[in-house]
Amino acid sequence: MIDSHTHVIGPDRERYPLNPRNLSGKWYLEAPHSAEELAACMDEAGVEKAVLVQAVGTYTYDNAYAADAAAANPDRFASACCIDALADDAVETLRYWVSQRGMHGVRLFALAREGESWLADRSTFPLWEEADHLGIHVIVTIFGSQLDELRRVLRRFPQVRVSLDHCAFPDVGNPESLFELASESNLLCKVSSVVLESAGFEAKRFVTELVGRFGADRVMWGSDFSQTHDRGYTGLVALARQSFSGLSSSERERCFMATPRSVWPSLA
Repeated sequence: MIDSHTHVIGPDRERYPLNPRNLSGKWYLEAPHSAEELAACMDEAGVEKAVLVQAVGTYTYDNAYAADAAAANPDRFASACCIDALADDAVETLRYWVSQRGMHGVRLFALAREGESWLADRSTFPLWEEADHLGIHVIVTIFGSQLDELRRVLRRFPQVRVSLDHCAFPDVGNPESLFELASESNLLCKVSSVVLESAGFEAKRFVTELVGRFGADRVMWGSDFSQTHDRGYTGLVALARQSFSGLSSSERERCFMATPRSVWPSLA
């Protein structure tokens, strides 16, 4: 298995100082896991590789720990940065984290509870163009109410493959607005523990329907550990295996291995 969505916290607070945002509690103090501790959890759970996604709620736009941790263990980890997309130097900053610090993707954290965000703002298009030029993967973090914004940028940049964090926190009882995006061929869905836990007994049905719409080549699993940590890492892996058990063995292999490898080629 490849875990496409993890968050790690550096144990050296002087080298990697916290700069938290008020997003999802103080998990980084309650259950922080370094990259080394994550690797040990992965060994226990039978997970081969993982993507270290910048923990915006912990470090905001300082990607140093995720970058350093992946660089120290490139056979096991890839990393994705997060930057201020509206900053004047956004393109140069992205180029720095990718070209000089070895990161493999960029996370566009554009959550907006009311109205539209900056996601489809033309001023951010140079950032998308640079991501395309660098050949990196784009991760988008939004709510379900923002899917129209996402559709616009997917069509503006059809050559850029994009994964949707947490499936945009869908209403699993009425996911049609998410399923409608299956027609956008450059979009992949990242099914995280957040989605599976919110779905409860409907998780298996939801995953099966999602793969039926998007195809196994466009669906990945991510634990969201250590931000999500209530079950422990082995429990989150068990939840994933159960939730994806309605798929064929070939479909599970693609969702758990082949698809994330296609997105994060350094993990191949």
